[in-house]
Amino acid sequence: KFDVELISPATPNQISRAMPSLGHVLIEETPKMYFECTKPYIQTVVDSGSLSWIKNLVEVKKEKERLLLNHDDFIINIDTKWRSHPPPLTTPREEWMNHPSTVDLYCLGICKQSGITCLRDLTSEHIPMLKGMMKEGLAAIKSIYGVDHDQIRVFIHYQPQFYHFHVHFTRLENEVGCSVERGHLVSDVIQNLLLEDYYKKRTITYKLKKGTALESIIGAYLEEHRD
Repeated sequence: KFDVELISPATPNQISRAMPSLGHVLIEETPKMYFECTKPYIQTVVDSGSLSWIKNLVEVKKEKERLLLNHDDFIINIDTKWRSHPPPLTTPREEWMNHPSTVDLYCLGICKQSGITCLRDLTSEHIPMLKGMMKEGLAAIKSIYGVDHDQIRVFIHYQPQFYHFHVHFTRLENEVGCSVERGHLVSDVIQNLLLEDYYKKRTITYKLKKGTALESIIGAYLEEHRD
């Protein structure tokens, strides 16, 4: 038996993630580096149209079977990385409650507002959305799966997998994607956003896969600006 994920058409980033890893580098991204290097790269990804699939998700035109909550500001979905989840199309939802697979719980909250690409774009005006996503997402997980809120970590990736703002919900036992050099707890982010332009002003350190387009761009930038 094989579990196969088919993505068509696949973006260069999706192809890169599926290729054997060349290793990683640790990036200390200053605000200047972000605005001169990373942000223009992010904009080229957004402008390429490769994120059109997100529109189908937030408008609930695709993957309806994975939808857990449809809020005015966001949706909560079963993440495809939750491989042990019972088949959503064929398993009655009442059987999802306290299912053994909840040890691997992985859900995704996706913001409906366009223009928020990543952690760097967040300001204090987004605090109500973040609080709502965390509160309503945890409540939905409790009502559908029976998992209490103190068993769930809620966090944001930087760099994210795709440049449309989203939040991860995982069971504490599931450590996929929550490494310290990538994950930022939403509860901490909300507190930080009370400080003016916090994520626009600070240096953010993160792990980046070697051989990716962004890693090449940042490498060239650092070489050009080497003291």
